[in-house]
Amino acid sequence: MFHINRRNLITSGMALGALAALPGGARAQAGATVVAGTLTLGTKLELNTLDPHFFNGFPQASSHILIFDALFELDERFVARPALATGYKLVSELIWEIELRKGVSFHNGAAFTAADVVATYERVPHVPNSPNLFSQFTKSIDRIEVVNPHLIRCHTKEPNPTLPGDLARVFIIPAALAKASTADFNLGGEAGKGACIGTGPYRVTEWVNGDRLLLEASPTYWGPKPVWGKVVEKVIKSDPTRIANLLSGQVDAIDEVPPADLPRLRDDARFGTYSGPSSVVHYIAFDSDRDDSPFISAKDGQPPLKGNPLKDKRVRRALSLAINRELIATRLMDGSVTPASQFMPSSFEGTSQKLKPQAFDPDLAKKLLAEAGYTDGFKITLHATGDRYPKDRDIAQAIGQTWTRLGLQVAIEAVPGTVFFGQASTQKYSAFIAQYGTEEALVGPRALIHTVDATRGFGTANRTRHSNAAIDALIQKAAVEMDKDKRNVLTAQVLEAVIEEQAFIPVFHPNWQFAARKELLVQSHPLRRFNAFMVKPKA
Repeated sequence: MFHINRRNLITSGMALGALAALPGGARAQAGATVVAGTLTLGTKLELNTLDPHFFNGFPQASSHILIFDALFELDERFVARPALATGYKLVSELIWEIELRKGVSFHNGAAFTAADVVATYERVPHVPNSPNLFSQFTKSIDRIEVVNPHLIRCHTKEPNPTLPGDLARVFIIPAALAKASTADFNLGGEAGKGACIGTGPYRVTEWVNGDRLLLEASPTYWGPKPVWGKVVEKVIKSDPTRIANLLSGQVDAIDEVPPADLPRLRDDARFGTYSGPSSVVHYIAFDSDRDDSPFISAKDGQPPLKGNPLKDKRVRRALSLAINRELIATRLMDGSVTPASQFMPSSFEGTSQKLKPQAFDPDLAKKLLAEAGYTDGFKITLHATGDRYPKDRDIAQAIGQTWTRLGLQVAIEAVPGTVFFGQASTQKYSAFIAQYGTEEALVGPRALIHTVDATRGFGTANRTRHSNAAIDALIQKAAVEMDKDKRNVLTAQVLEAVIEEQAFIPVFHPNWQFAARKELLVQSHPLRRFNAFMVKPKA
């Protein structure tokens, strides 16, 4: 049995250590008595693929974890726990020896072995047309040495202190299906029709893109039986419709409860409401790279602009100072969000304790615009989703109004989520609002801020092509620091440099809101998730 010393996992590096049993991870409810019948969830999360390696996004991670397993999984505090791996040891700073679980089979009956791990990690960087590849989590692996069918050694190109957490994000598929396309996965996995075959507690019986996912408990699952025998995830993007489905009994539980509906659900004895904090940030990204940006121009009737004002840090800071985060949190969002200062709330390890949410200061914002040469403002379009996050269109409108008071001419364009991310990834926007969730404090800067470097897995979600050599160097230094305490100090410095540069603009951290039949209990998760692992009968 391998062993972990959790207090300073990496500093004690070469020593053999233990992966504890799994109390409080994503599958914490496993082992309870299977409930007869079906759990039906009404969710705003729109799953758009069954390919576990196509898109590193909220809906995919929420649903795929029921079907697939990774070598590790992360608990609610993002500590790595055993899944398809039962343990590991750090042989050297560049070699991780990982023991694989025996007696595991895929839904099609094939035995799980080291060959499946190798084939999965080889597939990850090569999935075509991905809006956000998973290669950021396998980037450090140079090669995998197969010692025997249930023991591997991961040789890394450089020290990677967060390898177990990284590998928790990558779901394992059968080696025989490693060449399957995303379209093959989207066929499902029933009766050999498609490639959606995992080792997880549920298998797919039906999937209709944008409508529903039907699952049933897998008889071959290696772990304790899941609570629910069958699960239905119904995509209900409309907030009023989702509420109506709960009230009429068509679904058992819902996510993303609008703040305005919480009081009446709390007063209805038929239901219970639940909430929890998140490690997700609602943020604004600016096109600060190009000299000419597609949705930036002079205001109507004024001489043409010279260049792109968003390239000037003073302009970016001015637009951030003009956002009244406290007012958005208390008035627009009815207290369901918390103003943000960085990617994750400062209660999480590795975050900066110095950063505070930027104060609303329109006078300083106007002064900075004038210093940058834009006293008369300019014309800008702010893009946002209109159907993905609670009040996403309203939030964009509120921010646009405060920018207008600075003298800018602002247009708001809300785009369907199915279109938004593809366009953002191909730099169709000058400024946009989105959300990003992370399990580790350095992941956000690594993915969103670092210069795009596909060969090393940096900048995988850098949709603005932001580039700053000094920040890149800080990120790279923190990424390979094996001493946990030193790494936390470096990561905090990265976050402070990102905000100083205004490389992205944090607005708020959402708090997740759920409602369910009174007989059920919903356990929130820091990331944007809503699945059968989070819902169980009350004791």
